[in-house]
Amino acid sequence: MAGPTLPARLVTEVAAALRGARDELNRLDGIAGDGDLGITASHAADALDELAPTLPADDPAAAARAIGLALARRAPSTGGTLIAFACLAAAKVELEDGAAGLATAAALLSAASAEIGRRGKVAPGDRTILDAVGPAAAALAAAAASGAAPRDAAAAAARAADEGARATAAMEATTGRAGWLADRARGHEDAGARLAAIVLEAAARAVD
Repeated sequence: MAGPTLPARLVTEVAAALRGARDELNRLDGIAGDGDLGITASHAADALDELAPTLPADDPAAAARAIGLALARRAPSTGGTLIAFACLAAAKVELEDGAAGLATAAALLSAASAEIGRRGKVAPGDRTILDAVGPAAAALAAAAASGAAPRDAAAAAARAADEGARATAAMEATTGRAGWLADRARGHEDAGARLAAIVLEAAARAVD
């Protein structure tokens, strides 16, 4: 019997990582926010686990759309909705029939990153989730262009996201509640950026 497809493995691994990070995400979010990002992440994990068996193995755009719709329904917080829109934007990327592989993954992640910036009205350096997703998208695109192996490309994207999340601790918060409480936020990672790093690290494990 065939094992789970890559999309199924990926979202299952991400779901487990989100549950495991619930307390960490709540802690980070509570420094200068509502303190409920971990709860949102847990709701997202439930949605992903339910969705995993139904994801198409060979249609990345359709999988991204299904994930976006599921997150919009089950994790409708500010952060959850933003990520849902990012997934839906990725689903609209025009791909060649049967397209798959690193170039496709890079295109989807780049589209998601751009949507986060556009819809969230944020730019790199604003101390948001974009500061992890943006570098990860760039790293994945560079790896795809260089012909890197999938596991190496996924690992590079995860490292870039982790480094981006860590860098937010030295950034000044300018948006959202953290912007109002910049003194409290200073010196701590942005919770959304850390969430993105957790997701991309889990995705890299699934690819590996």
